[in-house]
Amino acid sequence: MRRALWAGVLAGGFAALTVGAGIASAHQGIPPGQTPLTAWGFITNPIPSLLLLASLYFYINGLNNWPNPTHPVSNWQKASFFAGIVVLFAALQSPVEPLAEHYFAIHQVQHILVRMVGPLLILLGAPLTPMLRGMPTWLRQGVIRRIVRTAAARWIYVKITNPVFTIVLFLGLLFFWQVPGPHDLAVHNDWVHELMHATMLISGFLFWWIVVDPKPHRSRLHYGLRVLYLGLIVLPNTLLGAAIVFQERVIYSAYQELPRPWEGFSYSSDQILGGLTLWVPGDMMCIIGAGIVMFMWYQREMEQNPNPPMPVPMETSGEENDQ
Repeated sequence: MRRALWAGVLAGGFAALTVGAGIASAHQGIPPGQTPLTAWGFITNPIPSLLLLASLYFYINGLNNWPNPTHPVSNWQKASFFAGIVVLFAALQSPVEPLAEHYFAIHQVQHILVRMVGPLLILLGAPLTPMLRGMPTWLRQGVIRRIVRTAAARWIYVKITNPVFTIVLFLGLLFFWQVPGPHDLAVHNDWVHELMHATMLISGFLFWWIVVDPKPHRSRLHYGLRVLYLGLIVLPNTLLGAAIVFQERVIYSAYQELPRPWEGFSYSSDQILGGLTLWVPGDMMCIIGAGIVMFMWYQREMEQNPNPPMPVPMETSGEENDQ
């Protein structure tokens, strides 16, 4: 079981890196002759679509080839996985991708989808066992199994799933890529942009891996600590969003270098909306995640103690009956 767990983590990290490495095509906004409705990313760069389709195939094929599941995947979990795939497709292949080159606010929407919404939904779908079972034998046995048997793979897994490391990585990358210098460079440079999205996607999967407990994985954190873990990112996220919102000048110059589909939307308004997008939906995702953890905690308690003893009513004294 632990071998399957390591295999899933390594395969997921490789897939996330590959998807992130392919999402940036030209990085020059909407191509000439196209509109925001026709500028779909898969037309110029189909690699993310192919990888997402492969993930869907592995998941569905694995479910079909799992006649007696030890931990059945419910319909809502399947729906969550499919929704996560759709979210990543929308972020990486829809017009959101080229529009993010023109508008800081849309770029922030894209980042929330890539680092928070998509990974959370996919991991809630308990994809580890279905995807491993759905892979071809040569890949599962000949590649992944050999990798996870190595001491180096075990050491890497322990380190990258340490809760301190995951939260530092998650917040550190968020702050680093919001600094005007690296952010503008990512908008200008294809390779840096690819690195930005790849690292955000990987950090998102590692962060939520600790929180949502996708079977058969069991997080090393107690449910109460997971709620605290989510709460730790609210304040830094709020401070970062507020710092961008209350800037008196435009701090991201890269968005001023391309013509905009909607010129009436000023650069300062775009920056304020982007900061609010980072601030409010980012905090809301933490609250939603905490609610999911509380529900999972309740389910776990019910599984361990399905018939809790009923409270015994206290008998009243004779004096109280007389009164």
